[in-house]
Formats: sequence, structure tokens, C-alpha cells
Amino acid sequence: MQKDTETTKSKDLAPPTAAKPLTVVGVGSSAGGLEALQIMIANLPDDTNMSFIVAQHLSPSHKSMMVDLLVKDAPIPVFTAVDGEALRANALYICPPNHNIEISRDNKIVLTSYVEARRTPRPSIDMLFESIATHKGDDAIGIILSGTGSDGSRGIRAIKAENGFGIVQDPNTAKYDGMPNSAINSGNVDLIVSPEQIGAELKSIVMFPRDRTLIDDKNIPRETYIGIIRQLKLHSKVDFSLYKENTILRRIDRRMTSLKIAKSEDYLQHLSNHREEVTFLFNDMLIGVTSFFRDIRAYETLRRELQLYLATKTDKIIRVWSAGCSTGEEPYTLAMIISDILGDKKNEYKIQIFATDIDEQAISFAREASYPESALQNLPKEIKTRFFTVNGDQYEVIKSIKAMVIFSLHDINKDPPFLRLDLITCRNLMIYFTAELQRMLLPTFHYALNPGGLLLLGISESIGLFQEQYRVISKAAKLYQAVLINKSLPPERVRPSRRIPDYIEPTPAVERQSLTPAKRLDLDYSALIMDALKDRVLPNALLINENQDIIFSEGNNELLVRSQGIPSNNVFKNFHPKLGIELRSSLHEIDTGKSFVDTGYQNIKLKDDNVWVRMMLVRVDRSPPLGRLTVIFTDIERPFALPSIKDIEGNVSTEVVKEQERLLNRTRDQLQNVIEELETSNEEMQAMNEELQSSNEELQSSNEELETTNEELQSTNEELQTAYAELRMAYEEKEQQQSELQVLRTDLMQANNLLHEAEKIGLSGSWMWDIENRRLTWSKGCFALFDLDDNDYQPSFEAFIGLVHADDRNRLETQMKEMLIKQVKLPITFKVGGTDQVVKVISLDAVVSFNELKQATKVMGTMTDITEKTHYEKNTSAYKDKINYILTSSLNCAYIYNFIDEHIEYVNPTLTQQFGFSLADLEDFSGEAFFNLFAGDEVAKIKQHFDRVRTGSPGATYPSKYAFKKRDPNGFTPVYANHTVYDLDDTTGYASKMLVTFFAAE
Repeated sequence: MQKDTETTKSKDLAPPTAAKPLTVVGVGSSAGGLEALQIMIANLPDDTNMSFIVAQHLSPSHKSMMVDLLVKDAPIPVFTAVDGEALRANALYICPPNHNIEISRDNKIVLTSYVEARRTPRPSIDMLFESIATHKGDDAIGIILSGTGSDGSRGIRAIKAENGFGIVQDPNTAKYDGMPNSAINSGNVDLIVSPEQIGAELKSIVMFPRDRTLIDDKNIPRETYIGIIRQLKLHSKVDFSLYKENTILRRIDRRMTSLKIAKSEDYLQHLSNHREEVTFLFNDMLIGVTSFFRDIRAYETLRRELQLYLATKTDKIIRVWSAGCSTGEEPYTLAMIISDILGDKKNEYKIQIFATDIDEQAISFAREASYPESALQNLPKEIKTRFFTVNGDQYEVIKSIKAMVIFSLHDINKDPPFLRLDLITCRNLMIYFTAELQRMLLPTFHYALNPGGLLLLGISESIGLFQEQYRVISKAAKLYQAVLINKSLPPERVRPSRRIPDYIEPTPAVERQSLTPAKRLDLDYSALIMDALKDRVLPNALLINENQDIIFSEGNNELLVRSQGIPSNNVFKNFHPKLGIELRSSLHEIDTGKSFVDTGYQNIKLKDDNVWVRMMLVRVDRSPPLGRLTVIFTDIERPFALPSIKDIEGNVSTEVVKEQERLLNRTRDQLQNVIEELETSNEEMQAMNEELQSSNEELQSSNEELETTNEELQSTNEELQTAYAELRMAYEEKEQQQSELQVLRTDLMQANNLLHEAEKIGLSGSWMWDIENRRLTWSKGCFALFDLDDNDYQPSFEAFIGLVHADDRNRLETQMKEMLIKQVKLPITFKVGGTDQVVKVISLDAVVSFNELKQATKVMGTMTDITEKTHYEKNTSAYKDKINYILTSSLNCAYIYNFIDEHIEYVNPTLTQQFGFSLADLEDFSGEAFFNLFAGDEVAKIKQHFDRVRTGSPGATYPSKYAFKKRDPNGFTPVYANHTVYDLDDTTGYASKMLVTFFAAE
């Protein structure tokens, strides 16, 4: 329910303007977080266009006082969150107990309540942060304050993945540093500050002039961008040059904002001087968001097709590669699907799921296989029960599923792929890569898959131009099947020419100039010549890429052939076989750096005709993703156009020509055989080398898993040894503890007897009220106070209220409830009726215990019979009232002096009338100043007289004569005075007050 209470300092609420989107700040805290929240909120700015949502772990069974506690010092309005309410700028919302809180796409609050018992605290900070990251992107901020556990670490990773900001309370200032340290150790934090500094940092983030041109105009200097990429590659060994620049620029922009650096050149200098900043930027690059069964429809399609695939599989080996696995949810999901498909036959198969990533922290987290409840929020209960076990406040993947997955560090851009795979999943990874890198990865995946193997991509990814290598199974699920194309060579990987040091400043585009009629005519003539040349001289041309595949053909080329078998675009499989050697040799010259190669004329047989063919190769360099291209022009001439070969005498020798041609053809055939054999051997060697590299990678991965397992076994062994030693020590100490226990039992009985006797003498009893368990415990003294039998009567709060006198029940019940929130003075008195109908007066005193949320949990106290004391006080009060009446109506002056406080606390009207002093006037005569009312030469005598009165007996009167001060005129009047003990101090037995009556001696 929304609170009406607001701070008077807050400004009027207004919805965010369209020009400035609302920034949503999620704040998570747990144990000790209330104090940090109060400090943070007291220092928040009120003009940031931010909406704050607080997720504080609360007890589900008690009413929260969070809003009342936080609203006092808040400069902005504080409300209890209401389901469906629209967020407003410069306002703070508190999640109610026993609810989880999220936001929707249209900036509205979404509350989810739970009836069943939960093992983890609510609200879930991870769920709040993940919803903010999903719907706010750049305008999301997550703040982690004091608390135990790790809630919030996963959510702050999601916020940073969407280019938001992560802020954590400095653990040195936190009452409990579990949650702050967990977030910091995840590497997903931008700022670590104390609570009072958070408000200033938030305003700085809003007001700081972020260099949006880095993203919008892409005008970051190329040398600066390259320098940043080089720093990353130098320290992290990962080349980000083929990642999409927009993604990298967004990460750079966010780090610059965190450091308050406005220029990219200054950030590069900071990066060079601070090694730790390279680590922060590298961690930002690696942040990925994943979850179990992400996009359930895609996994349903995968499950169906994988079941069909495994049904036709001949061997019992299943190999899967999960590329870019992040924190491990995806490979464990695949393991669950395979386990579900195989059922009881799972043990018959050797299952290997290779899960790889370049993020070492994510891999370490994934190996633990322990996830917070928020990571499983969308999973059906059946999957949670079947594949997870509860370990404290975490859900751990069962061992049979963990055993199927092998985690390892792997750079997909440079490391060799895993081979002979049945399934590859690469979801939402290629969206960060350039088209050039995608063109390299998809053939790599095809090479790694078995024929008919499956490839699962992300929703925003596709196979692009590689339609020949994959068959589409489901466009919606992005599921494809590898097609057999008899290609045994592994695809080319990143070429050296694309390494980042070789980047050059892009050539600026030539400005378009206006053409004069003469220049336009020159261009038209040049185009006519080019068209004539293309039609008459060199009509046939081929365009091939770096992989020697034909990507374009012009003209009706007689030299092109279509070989039998599976179609291929490889130029050697589509070109006249007699020209293969010359073409291969010419392409080799092009690869070595030549820009133009002319083969000269060669005689071949073409359609039963002897013709002469000439090839001209031209190198064309293009920017990515096309890369280097080669144009092949072909010229075919008939024999009549060429000069004849003659002998020495000038006669044409056809026999010589035929013999030369025969020998040349034979040599070419032999050379072709040798080349083919060498190519075959080279292909086999390359394939074998690739398999060896892949096997080595698998062995390294297995070795890492074995090392991890060995460490776990060693740790378990050490724990067992420690447990055995502790058990042995416990056994040896058992007899000693039993004897000590017997002594303690005897002492306890004696102490209980002494307590019972003391309670009987003091007419008192002790009690304890456990509020959480609703249990009230009394000592024997309490039973005696109410004349009850402790064997028959069971105390409870309701029964206790029932024992109270009817006149005091409602008042006592109200005071008891107010006592739980410190709003009542103690002790509390009430009346009870005894068995003989004698009314007793009971005094109740107590001490209340509170938890970290300022909620009462336990009350301990005493009850004492004060009936006699009450009667005495009433009689004394009546006696004093009589004296007060007598003094008021007396013709003598009178005042009461308090020895303890050393001041006059009562004067009668006669004294005021005759001497001019009211009680307010005499407040200035306290302490030593009291004796200023007497003549200076008599002060010593008066002090001595007062000391005799103080030690006198009650009711005794001590007369004296001295001069007393008049207010106006300022002089002293001689008086006759009687001094009587008015009240005693119970502690010292001396008089605490003195009654003085006097009259003028004149």
C-alpha cells in the first residue's frame, strides 16, 4: 500500500520526459543493510531523473517498518511498491515482505508473492537487477550494499552486459561484507565507494559528458582504437580486432564514464599507465547473459531433432561443443536434454560436452555448478527436483550431469576446433563478431561436425552465404544440419594480414566533383572502349576468392566444365584439366605478391579442335569482408591465326611437332600425378595435424578437469582426516564433559533453588517471551504472584492478559505492543485479582531484543508485587498533599529545599508576596548560588545548620535566626525559621528534602 508520508524537502513528482529516458537504479541489501540504506538515501540528489527500487531481504512473517525508517532523512519521496504502479522520477520504492520485485518494459512495477516456504531470502536482488537490465539497457544501474551471501552478483553481471553501471559499497564500511565482496570478485563492478558517496557518484554519471560520438559518429581516431585493442591483446592474449566495433566502443565509453575521462586519447594513456584498468576493460568485454533453457522453444526443437539423430547413430559416443558457454547454464542444459533423451541407456554411452569460453572467471564459476535461486526462476519444478540439489541457499547441479561436461579456456578465433562432433551450440556469440570472422567460423563448425551433425545458433544469427554446407531444420529455432560435401581440408583461419598491427588509417572517400561536358564525354568514350574490349578481345573472365572458389563468371567460357559428383565452386574442379598446372602455378605467383601474371599460349584439345589458350591473372585487393580477389581472363585462338613451326630447311615437320607434344603431354601427366599425390598427402597431413591439435585441446581440457577433481579429492581427504581427529578428541573428552555436565547440573539446581527463594522473598518472578515462536515462559515466582499451579497452568500471551484486572486489560495489551517498538516507558503497572479477591498491583519490567531490521524477536523481564509500596506511596502522597494545603494557606513564609539537587523546588504564596521571589525566580539560586539568599557573614553558620538538619531524624524541627534576601529592594530581612526533615533518601538514610518556615523578626 502506498504511503502518504513524504519528506518536506522533496520536489513534486513528475513522469520522465520523452527526451530524457528514465534511469532505473536497483538497490540490493541484506544483513546490516538498513544502516547503509539510511546513509545512502540521506545523501541522494533529488534532480537526477532516476527512479530507485530497494530490494532488502526481509522476514516474510513480520510487518516491515522500512518506509517509516527511511522516509525521515530522505530528500526524495519513499513509497511501498505497489504491483502495476508506474515508476516516477526522483522517487524511491521499497519492496514489501514476502514478494519479489521486477519492472516491466513500460516502466511499471511487477510484484510476485509466494505462499510456499522458501530456502532463499526475498526479495531476490538478482531478479530485480536482471529485469532492470533487460528493459533499461544503458539506463540501468545496480547498487549492492551490506549483506551476507552472494545475491546480486549475477544480476549486476546482467546489468553490465547491457552497458549499465555496477556500484558496490566499500566492504571496509559494510557491517557484513559477503554480498559486496561476492560482487567485486565477479569482476563486474565499476565503482567501489562508501554509502555516503553513492549519491554524488550517481549524479556524476548523469551529468558527466559521455563521449557519445564514440558510438554515434564512430570518429574515434583509428590509432587510438588500435592502441586500446593492442593493450587488450598484449595483456589478455585475446585479439578483439575482429569483434564488432560498436560493441567495443560501448564498453570503452562506459569505462571512460566510470573514470570520468572525457577524451579517448586520455583513456588510452590511462590504460597504458594502469594495468588493472586493462583487466577491468577485458572483463567488460566478456560479459555475457545466459540462462538455463534460454528460449525454451529452440530447445524443444533441438530435443526433438537430437532424439531423431541419436536414434540413427551407429556408435555409442556423443560429442558436443558449447562455444562461448559463459557461466555454464547452456552446457548443463544440453546435458539435461541428452540425459532425458537417453533415459536408462545413458550409462551405455560415452558423453563428452566440451564447454569453452575465454573468460576464466566464468569458467571457474561454471565448474562449481552452483547457482542462486534466481537462475532457476523460470524452470519447471520437475527439472529443479530432478537435476538439482539444495546446498544452503544455492542450487547445485547433480553429479551425473556435471560429469558429462568438460570446461576449458578456448579462443574460438585462433584455437583449433573440437572434431567429430554431433552437436555444436554457438548462441548469441557471433553477433559480437564482424562478417569476416563469421565467414571463418561457420566453415570451421562444418569441418568439426560429423555428417548430419547439428548446429544451433542464436535467435539473431544465421548461416548466411553457407547454404551449401548446411541444411535448414528450423528457421525459427535457428537449427541447422551439416551437409556432406567431401571436403577434408580444414578451412582457413584468421590470416596474418588481418592482425591488428597491420591496420592502416582508412583512405578518405574522394569528394564528388562536378563533371564538365568535356570530362563527361571522355568518360563515355572510355566506357565504349572498355565495352568493345570486353566483347571482342577478352569476353571471358572469372572472379575467384582467397579460397580459390569461383564467385562470379562473365561470358560464355568454353574452358569451364562441370565435373561429376557433388557440385563445387572450386576453380580447379570447374576448369579445363589440361590447364590446371599452369593455373595453379600462376595463382602461386599471385600469392607471392605479383599483381599480374601472363601464362602465354598453350595448345590443348577443346571439343575435338586443337586450340591455343592464354590466361592472364590480375590481383584485386578489396576491404573486408571480400578480402583479396583474383580476376582470370582467358583468350582462345585457333591454329590458323598462329605461325607454323618449320624445320631447318624451311619445311613444316609435323612429326617433330607431334613428338614434342606427346613428350610434353606425358611430362605434364606425370607432373600432375605427382602434384595430386602431394596435395593428397598435404591434405592428410593438415587434417591429421588439425585432429592432433584438437585432441591436444581435449586432453588439456580433461587434464584441467582431472586437476580440479584431484583438488576436490585432496580437500575431501583433508576434511575427513580433520573430522576423524576431531571425532577422536571428542570421544576422549566425552567422559570429562559428562562429569562437568553433572557438576553444572548440580550447580544449576542450586542456582534455581536460590532464584526461587529470592523470588519468594522479593515477591517477584522472571519471564521470557519468544515472539517468533509465540512462546511465553514463566519462572515459579510468576506462578506464585498469580496464585497459580505451574503443573496445571500453561502461560501464553492471551492467557496472561486474561489474568489482568478488567480495568487494566486493554491498557496493558496496548502498552505491551508499544513496548515492541520502543514507544512506551518501563516499568508498566497493572492490577490483578487474587484467589481471595484481594487486588494486587504488579510492576512489569523488560528488555527487548531486535534483529537487524529493527524488528522485535525476544523479550525478557521481571514481574514484582508492588501492592504494599503502592499503598505506602498513596498514603505518603496524601500526607504531602495535606502539608501542601497547610503551607499554601499559612501566613508564614515556606519553601522546600532539595539537598540532592541543591535547589528550591517549592515556595508558598506568602513567601512570594513578602519577599518577591517566585519559584521561577529561585531557579537562578541553584547549587552554591543558593547561599546568595543569605547574608555573606552568616553563610558558614547556615551551612553548618543545614548539615545538622540533613542528618537529623524525620519530623524533628531545628529553629534558627538569620537574615533572608528580599528581591526589591535589594537587602536582607532578619527572620525566625524552623527547619524540618521533609523526606529521606532510601540509599543513604539522610534527609533528601527540608521544609523551611519563617517569619520576619522585625
